[in-house]
Amino acid sequence: MSGSMIGAVIHKAASAVLNLWNYTPWAQQLRVSRYRVASARVPEAFDGFRIVQITDLHGRMFGPEQADLAACVRKLRPDLILITGDMVTDNYDGTCRDAARELYKAMDAIAPSYAILGNHEIVSDRFMMILKDIENSPVRLLRGESVRIARDGSETEDKMVPVIRLAGMDSGPADGMLRRIDGDPDYVEDRLRDFLPRNNEYTILMNHKPEALPYCARCGVDLVFSGHAHGGLIRLGGDRSLIAPDQGFFPKYTRGLYREGHTVEVVGTGLGGPRLGIRPEVVLTVLGSHSA
Repeated sequence: MSGSMIGAVIHKAASAVLNLWNYTPWAQQLRVSRYRVASARVPEAFDGFRIVQITDLHGRMFGPEQADLAACVRKLRPDLILITGDMVTDNYDGTCRDAARELYKAMDAIAPSYAILGNHEIVSDRFMMILKDIENSPVRLLRGESVRIARDGSETEDKMVPVIRLAGMDSGPADGMLRRIDGDPDYVEDRLRDFLPRNNEYTILMNHKPEALPYCARCGVDLVFSGHAHGGLIRLGGDRSLIAPDQGFFPKYTRGLYREGHTVEVVGTGLGGPRLGIRPEVVLTVLGSHSA
């Protein structure tokens, strides 16, 4: 057996062990993380705009038809809901498929909802089924594109209406983006610039993998929503974690707020997937129209 095959077996076994945490009573208790992101670039009309982030569901169900999760989100009174990838596991069938489809339906019933694809959607051998389910849902999927969002959460092309710009991109091995950061960073920035607007609108980007923050900052993104790190899988105390997917040991981006220049990144720990001692999380971010 080759070294890469051994590594894959070890990785799969470790993930299976860490996934057992999701079956404990503590892992059924949703928690809410609250952040405020203020900037002079946020239009005054968007002061107090409430954004809920859902990430890394990994096929989990919270109550019948996601009722418990929906109740948690509804209490936060979101103006916009962002679903930032990995709603599924590699096996997209049965409960996993039901969990994802019920999530899309439940979230859109609360507020305008947008989604991107994470690495688990991208690499699944049922990718076309996943894609069709999202496209047939009420959730708007963004794949290397952006839209203008008005204060009521609707899309608009009216140039007289105050807006923020919302962009979304795929993040996975099929895209190859983050696999090429070290070897060809210009590729990453070119990829982002392909669909980011060249104007002065306050821009929010949904990008599943948080380690792309420096490249997002160089492209002028104001606010990034990411997941993927699962809170660092195993917390070591304080802000330190043992390991995170694609970041290796002692990862930099695991949960909470990070800054690179004027760019702020919100990293959600997510609702499922391998982890130990990290409760499922819903993130609320409130925009402020000034820097104070």
